Amino acid sequence: MKRNLKLKMIFVLMVSVLALSSCNLPFKIVPNVSTTPPPAVVSTPSPQVSSQPTLDSGSETPTPETPLNLADIVPVSGSVLTWIDFSNFVYVPAGEFNMGKESLTPVDYAPVHKVDLAGFWIHQAEVTNQQYASCVQAGECSAPNKESGYPYWYSLSSEANSAVVGVTWDQAQKYCEYIEARLPTEAEWEKTARGTQEKTYPWGTDLPTCTLLNFNNCLPTPKPGEVRSYMAGASEYEALDLAGNVFEWVSDWYAADYYSKTSISNPLGPESGIYKVYRGGGFLSDEQDVSATMRFFTEPVQHSADLGFRCVLIGNYSNHPTKIQIPRPCEVLPIAQHQPEMQPTWTPMPCDSPYISGNCYLTSSGGPITSIYIQQSNCQSNKLKDFVSSTIIDLNCTGPNIIGDSKSYTCNGKNMIQGSTVDLSYCHKFSFQLMAPTCPVGYTFDSLSKFCLPSASPWLPEPPCPVGYKETAGQCLPDAAVHQGCPAGFYYFLNMTGPNTFEELCMPLDDCLLPNSKEPCEPPVCPAGQTYDTANNCCSLPKKLRAVCPVGFGIQEDPVTNQLFCDLPDLFPPECETSQVKIAFCPTITPTPTLIPQQNCYCDPKIIAFCSLICD
Repeated sequence: MKRNLKLKMIFVLMVSVLALSSCNLPFKIVPNVSTTPPPAVVSTPSPQVSSQPTLDSGSETPTPETPLNLADIVPVSGSVLTWIDFSNFVYVPAGEFNMGKESLTPVDYAPVHKVDLAGFWIHQAEVTNQQYASCVQAGECSAPNKESGYPYWYSLSSEANSAVVGVTWDQAQKYCEYIEARLPTEAEWEKTARGTQEKTYPWGTDLPTCTLLNFNNCLPTPKPGEVRSYMAGASEYEALDLAGNVFEWVSDWYAADYYSKTSISNPLGPESGIYKVYRGGGFLSDEQDVSATMRFFTEPVQHSADLGFRCVLIGNYSNHPTKIQIPRPCEVLPIAQHQPEMQPTWTPMPCDSPYISGNCYLTSSGGPITSIYIQQSNCQSNKLKDFVSSTIIDLNCTGPNIIGDSKSYTCNGKNMIQGSTVDLSYCHKFSFQLMAPTCPVGYTFDSLSKFCLPSASPWLPEPPCPVGYKETAGQCLPDAAVHQGCPAGFYYFLNMTGPNTFEELCMPLDDCLLPNSKEPCEPPVCPAGQTYDTANNCCSLPKKLRAVCPVGFGIQEDPVTNQLFCDLPDLFPPECETSQVKIAFCPTITPTPTLIPQQNCYCDPKIIAFCSLICD
């Protein structure tokens, strides 16, 4: 197992280098939401050998003894399935395991007892802020609770890939229901964490260190870390973050003596209770509390800065065939569209105080012209925009006129009367560079709608296969190597074709999705609130796209085109400033001087009062 994991890590690192060299992503964010492309293979430890196997000189590529039959391929331990919300699930095969730990003193995690579980798919990592935001955006979940003494991580775009916390048991279960899933049972959670070998920790018996998990204040600022950050801490089934980072709700009620009378087959926990169980340890936990056998409990209405969750898919997906169809979304936002290349490090207003003046000058014919001049310096990539006024009619602002690091604008209007005071509001906007949009496999970018839409070809086209698919056993399957991931409804499968050779396959959850299937799938599964589009074999979204933007971003709508996009509405709070501007008086036209005799004094009319003083 250790050797396989090492080889998997080598593969992940090699693919990561290739991926990073070919694209410039805005920030480290795994697109695990319903409006972004599927997670890349670099985010999962699925491969079991190096991506470039080496053979002895002169050796030939071995050929399988029997032709590959796709219908015979079933999920194996560690298979990775991309689900309808583009999150990743790993497969835990059916079978027995020993649950609990022996103790000489009375404890709630003893005695050890044998439990037989059906196979199940469980989240590979804890649910993230960005994933949870999809449910909140859809109106199916409530926002996490803000924990006293800690930042509200859910609102920070920098924490999009960190485990969501501050959720009650009901909030966690509601999210799982939103993606057609449920919270894991305590037995399912423990088997995923320690496997069939009674491991102390997910990785084995080695003592916890900061290279294996986020615990005991490992991070410079103690907080939930990004999921999938500790690949070396993976369990036997390639599940991650089961120790440390954040505790995780499970479905069971708590009873201190439950282990002495639990059911042997697929136990569901006590029928009722006061407390719910949570497992796994958090970023503040010590060595003992991150053990895979430790049990914790609290009231289901409680929430904490180090308590999150993961889900298990509903239904018995281990029996083949299941005939469950997992459609793709009909519309998704392309990755790298309307996202900044980097987050700014200055807040909240990266500009010097503005210089504003109300001016008036005369035309050649003597008519007055009024205007407002506004100028700011040291704004870096920030710029002024959206000039508005409640007192100026037909406000029109032009600019910027750029000289060095100074940007200036000139504003005019119909009722900017000399000597009057008017208001002028202006907003700051972070200027970022748009990157070329890319779509997941099976989608094509539509330049008019700005969405990724299902490709014109069928979900699984017939050979000859188009770009993005490859022919396997006479079928066109999504090419996992090219697209660095599998579409919704497909799981990542590494097919060993010989001792040192393999092929990466995207296998449908069941062969009912294949074009030549003799039996149809069961009614398709779509997220709550969505409907199935028969023509395109996808889940249709409501009129207003229930898109998911990175946490801290917001869904904006262009008032002219009605297009939706992700933007930064609150990057620099407050967004706008208002100034009161007094319009200056225009200078009067200077007449030709006239000499006025007065007691042998000649005075300019403009200073006649002064003349009277010196000449009288």
